Amino acid sequence: MHERTAPITPSAWIEAPRPTGSGAVDQSVALWSALAELGLRHAVLAPGSRSAPLVYALAAAEVGERIRAHVRIDERAAAFTALGLSRHDPARPAAVVTTSGTATAHLHAAVMEAHHSRIPLLVLTADRPAELREVGANQTTRQAGMFRSLARLAVDLPAPTAAGATALELRTAVSTAARALAAATGEHPGPVHLNLSFRDPLVPRPGTPTAPPTQTAAEPASPSRQRIVLTRRVGSPPPPPHPVPVDGRTVVVAGDGAGPAAAELAAQHGLPLLAEPSSGARHGETLIPGYPALLREVMAGPGHPLRPQRAIVLGRPTLSRPVVGALLGAEDVEVIVVDRQLDWPDVARRASLVVPSAVGQEQEPVPAQERRAHLTAWRVAAGTAAAVLPSSWQQQAALAVWESSGAGDVLVLGSSSLVRDLEQHAGPTAARVIANRGLAGIDGTTAMAGGIALAREAAAEAGRVRLLVGDLTALHDLTGLLIGPEEQRPVLDMIVVDDGGGRIFSGLEHAAAPPDLLRRFFTTPHGADIAAAAAALGAEAHRVTAELLPEALAMPAEGLRVLVVQPMPSNDSRNS
Repeated sequence: MHERTAPITPSAWIEAPRPTGSGAVDQSVALWSALAELGLRHAVLAPGSRSAPLVYALAAAEVGERIRAHVRIDERAAAFTALGLSRHDPARPAAVVTTSGTATAHLHAAVMEAHHSRIPLLVLTADRPAELREVGANQTTRQAGMFRSLARLAVDLPAPTAAGATALELRTAVSTAARALAAATGEHPGPVHLNLSFRDPLVPRPGTPTAPPTQTAAEPASPSRQRIVLTRRVGSPPPPPHPVPVDGRTVVVAGDGAGPAAAELAAQHGLPLLAEPSSGARHGETLIPGYPALLREVMAGPGHPLRPQRAIVLGRPTLSRPVVGALLGAEDVEVIVVDRQLDWPDVARRASLVVPSAVGQEQEPVPAQERRAHLTAWRVAAGTAAAVLPSSWQQQAALAVWESSGAGDVLVLGSSSLVRDLEQHAGPTAARVIANRGLAGIDGTTAMAGGIALAREAAAEAGRVRLLVGDLTALHDLTGLLIGPEEQRPVLDMIVVDDGGGRIFSGLEHAAAPPDLLRRFFTTPHGADIAAAAAALGAEAHRVTAELLPEALAMPAEGLRVLVVQPMPSNDSRNS
């Protein structure tokens, strides 16, 4: 006979929750316990009744204080706050929790951004059990699978037994949590959606450890409680670099999220680096500030001496038509994309090669002096092209914010004309620059920046977080400033450049529209007092001019501060 082998010891486990008298709360305790053990540290919740089991479960002893809860009244703000928390450290994504019904619809914009930006995000929506669906029950809609086309994983978890979750139901919840976190942070990171059905009772039985504080706590649980296996998935190692050709007519394009690899590749071979503000690569000796205006000239005809023959693309180029259209769309330019995913960026559909990681391979020996002279020609030409562009007080304000942000700081940029001002005029930076360029929307920008600030505070990181937005972006996310008095307020400077409408449309083809049509339907003047609105929502608010903005930015500040930059001093310069 064969000898019996030793039992396999699971790599990890959690204790089954103490019975609470509610299967919904039991399951929620197991879910949070698993997520906490796997590294989740933040959950953003919006108020609601059907999601109550998830609220009570956060107070359970099994969860402890490992997950920090944040409450937001508006579900969209809650979702983008969670997105910001996840952006700060994608290895530890945050969760957003809502009740059932229309509340779930307000998460859609953040889920879309998470999908396109490849940011992990756990979406937990409470729902009615199967017997209450499609029968006209209150606050019940078809929310299972509503994010399926965007989610890395979408699960409609059945409701547990009403009086107490069974062992199988608890194992299913824990296993699903592990799969969800693995899918969100895996090789193709992004959002996951767990639709959680709950039956009444939605609250724990009085006297249990998860009951409201006014109740009497139960006796400690027996040491014989069962254990639930917790699955941990080990990710794949990064791919080895693939050689890509480089020569004297090659440029490196660093789009949003390209990271330092783009700057390193350009520096290693002395290649011109065309880096967007949120690329994470806008630094180094080969950076070409002011490249958008120059590219218009370079790509206008085939005979320009600086015209590239090859472009190596990292990240997602989104800002400049001269880059996306003229350069990457040119028939005589070879395009090589460096991206690990199957949804690699290639708007012009001209990429001849896609590699998961790249190392440059010189096609012919080029003297270092010749490569340096080529870079100098790029810089001089770019400076000349930028010098003739019109300047504005809005550009002055944007550059003041850019230049005040240094190593250890985070600068969050809204999707407006300001980020294009920086692309054209800003120099290198040591700050971390973040923007919602997945869909280039203005939804939730303030809340997302607040989430980043909260994550940095939790990690005790030094430096300041600044948010630079236009007036329409600020107004579109006013609820991002609505944070209750019992909630932790982010330490955040929000700089709003208020020029009375959407200036970006004046730089697009719509500028040729009749003035009345352009003004009403595109620039959309708002007539709002943004400083007063911010103050009414509890923020410290000031009105400043672009000239005085550097001084205001240098002043110490605590909590949430809003600086509204206007073209001339207001009649009332007092704090709002």
